[in-house]
Amino acid sequence: MPKGDQKARVMAKHELSEPGYYAFSSRVGQQRHFNVQTAKLLAACGLDPLRLLDALSRPAPPDVLDDAQLLEWLCTECDCPMTLLRAYVSVGGEQPDGSEWGRIAAGLNSTTEASLRRWGDVNHLTPQLLRRYTAPDGLPLDTQAAILSADYDGEPLEPEALWQFILAHPAGQHTYRPQSYGHRLAERFRRVAGFRLTWAYASTLLALMNQPDDEGDDVPF
Repeated sequence: MPKGDQKARVMAKHELSEPGYYAFSSRVGQQRHFNVQTAKLLAACGLDPLRLLDALSRPAPPDVLDDAQLLEWLCTECDCPMTLLRAYVSVGGEQPDGSEWGRIAAGLNSTTEASLRRWGDVNHLTPQLLRRYTAPDGLPLDTQAAILSADYDGEPLEPEALWQFILAHPAGQHTYRPQSYGHRLAERFRRVAGFRLTWAYASTLLALMNQPDDEGDDVPF
């Protein structure tokens, strides 16, 4: 991303003026410098931050008997960030959502008010929903259902399924949250650790932890 685009994105996200942006950037830089110094201090004291993190992984409770139960426990009850991070990598991260609603979220286009009235419930046609999902050149829901079903081997989508998705996400399809294990583990990690988990971060961290001891003498920063 060009530097100017990144600056504009940060200013818009945090509602900053240009002086505010530079003050914000300075604080971020100071925090990063502090983090690097603290990690070096821990290493100088013989405390390897990566090994400390690795030691914090927690086993599942003894009553969790199979993989499906384990993943459900991780997604709903586990409070250990490292356990969640390892599980996230083991399932391959946030894989494409092949569920019915995942397919709809990825492929739904604007429709028409007439089509919504045909396939939906007029009592739920709020101004917000119409603004988000309709356009003068929109495609009817039955046409979109046929298009979304064309390259799929499973059961074809029905127009009513598109309406149910719209009804559940009146503010727009971008509000849909995939429910694959990778997405659920990433969301659980965010709640526990306070920042968004990504594949790049998780895989890099585990690679650093798993490197041989003779390659880990130098602090990796």
